[in-house]
Amino acid sequence: MKDSTLIILAIVLILVIGGGFSLPKIDLGKFNPFSGFATGDSESNKVDVQKPLKFALTDTYAGSALTSKTLKVYASDGSTLLETLTTGSDGTVTTAFTYNSGDIVWIYYESSNDKMWWKKEVPKMNPKDAEALSYNYIKLAAFTIGTYTSDALKYGATTISDGGEYNFTTSGTIQTFTYSLANTGNDNTGLMESYDPIYQMKYTCVVYVTLSGTGYEKIIVYGFDYDYTLGTTHYLATEADCYALTKHKVGNVYKSNGVQDFTFSLDGTGYTAGSDTVTLQISVYMYSDPQYSMNHGGSYGPEAVQIAEHTVTLKA
Repeated sequence: MKDSTLIILAIVLILVIGGGFSLPKIDLGKFNPFSGFATGDSESNKVDVQKPLKFALTDTYAGSALTSKTLKVYASDGSTLLETLTTGSDGTVTTAFTYNSGDIVWIYYESSNDKMWWKKEVPKMNPKDAEALSYNYIKLAAFTIGTYTSDALKYGATTISDGGEYNFTTSGTIQTFTYSLANTGNDNTGLMESYDPIYQMKYTCVVYVTLSGTGYEKIIVYGFDYDYTLGTTHYLATEADCYALTKHKVGNVYKSNGVQDFTFSLDGTGYTAGSDTVTLQISVYMYSDPQYSMNHGGSYGPEAVQIAEHTVTLKA
């Protein structure tokens, strides 16, 4: 019996090696040993839920929880107030109402001069969390506003103090100036941009320059993104870099040192000596929007906070 078995095996091997017989082919490319198993926390694996929202409010630069702070939750239109909440000792708070995955909500935070808006889509949850948790978790990254008591206006090596003068005749008909602004506050304080759905305007930091007085229209200004005249005042504006004006320190390294320079030029060729006197005022506002200012009579915004100011008299 053993001999006959060996003979049969030998014949099969001969046929296979000789090409007279072929074994069935198996397409290993279609073979997936993990088929039917979830391979990650991808969006396709998540499920729709209807749960209360648990917000976690943190200072994104300091990396700490913001406790005993007020949050207001608005509907998708950005103006219908749904709930007012207060964060606990761990910086979290849970809504009284439930919200469906896919719903859009706006959240507003204000604490003194710290203000922030978020637009959030209520997320789906992975099945295990949906079963285990009674809430849907959303992170909110906020900030603590910096202190901007140090600014300087220079042309060349010359500094013009706040309340000082510039003379086109003695110092140059056409001149380039640099305005420097520095955050002198604590580490990990600064600015963050957001959007206000109620007034439909950006919440950002803006450097405004206004020219007013006799002969203001004779001065040509270069270097600003926005340029408009309202009544007898010439407005110029450019948006600052919020992160550049943030003192962000990680360990012993400053990721941002909280300083930004702004350069602009004045052309006083048409200025009349002895009769023209113009006031140039630099005003820096947070929670402002140049487009809003243009469309609202020069207003810097309903929630705008002035963080710096510098005034110079222009003469010839």
